[in-house]
Amino acid sequence: MEIKKKNSSLVIGLALFAMFFGSGNLIYPLFVGTNSSGNTFYSILGFLLSAVALPFLGVIAMVLFKGDYTDFFSILGKKFGFLFSFILLTIWIPLGSAPRCIVLSYSSIMTNFNIGPLYIFSLFYSLLVFFVISRKVGFLNILGKYITPLLIGSILVIFIKGIYSDVNSDLKGNFTFFNSLVEGYNTMDLIASFFFSASIINILFKKTASMKDSIKTIVRSSFIGMFLLAVIYIALIIVSAKYSVYLTDVNKDMLLAKLSKIIFGSKLANISIIAIFLACFSTSIALVVAYSDFLSDNFFKNSKSLNNPVILSTIIAFATSLLGLEGITKITAPVLKISYPLLMGLIFYNIFKFSYLEIRKMIDKKILKEESN
Repeated sequence: MEIKKKNSSLVIGLALFAMFFGSGNLIYPLFVGTNSSGNTFYSILGFLLSAVALPFLGVIAMVLFKGDYTDFFSILGKKFGFLFSFILLTIWIPLGSAPRCIVLSYSSIMTNFNIGPLYIFSLFYSLLVFFVISRKVGFLNILGKYITPLLIGSILVIFIKGIYSDVNSDLKGNFTFFNSLVEGYNTMDLIASFFFSASIINILFKKTASMKDSIKTIVRSSFIGMFLLAVIYIALIIVSAKYSVYLTDVNKDMLLAKLSKIIFGSKLANISIIAIFLACFSTSIALVVAYSDFLSDNFFKNSKSLNNPVILSTIIAFATSLLGLEGITKITAPVLKISYPLLMGLIFYNIFKFSYLEIRKMIDKKILKEESN
């Protein structure tokens, strides 16, 4: 990955945005908006705090540890730090985001086409993911280059067209600041900030000799990436709040496709549905690869087949997807409620510790300089 000096912040910022932008980012802001009509300001504030501000701090914390999340979690002890990392990755990927991508793809397609039961779709989807990863089919760059912009473009068109429509919901949603804060946890972007950002941060430190320059670049990049996420979230919450009268009885995983259908009509909505499917599929591959690499490094070191961790990751994601979105949330939500406060404590402690040590170094240098004079 070549990072040019002039546009490095923009390039890294867009890369971070693409990494964070997954199924949860298309589900939960719409759910918040649908339940926040008449109270959208506080709902937006709560959601942005947990789904944007906290992941931003997570990336900054990882920069201070040069992308080494093992070192970051080492404060918990070597064994417990590893166990905590393993639990977070497992909840985030094969039990959370990966099966959620399958369910979102299925539900979106089902708004316009009857494609049969979930288990058949999930089986073919999972087999295709395994095939692409095991055969190293090289079209992920094309998906990332064209599909993500197509999906974002669809969302922005939905927002612009929806916001200028004559529709006004007379429903009064009951979501508060804290309801929206909790829904922001469900995106699991705070967990992603530790593991997905690590690869980019490692590349950055290899190319930049100065710690100070690296921190400046990644702070700017993180701001760009998180700003784009915030814009998408705000747009989705506002437009879904406006159309909440049509969305109250719609399942969470069908909200975006249903909204597209209402605003564009059935035929044009197919473009959004295709974009949702392809974006979810490319995200699934990235997630399974990330989890498989972790398994390979820690549990499958002596395995003769490199596909074994990929098979295991895919099977877990497939089995979990059969529970549907509500079933997946029942698995992940309790763990998130426990792990998020712990993660926040680790972030603030490590940032404070790093800042304190840097200040001490500056003071010691100043004292030595004065003594030498």
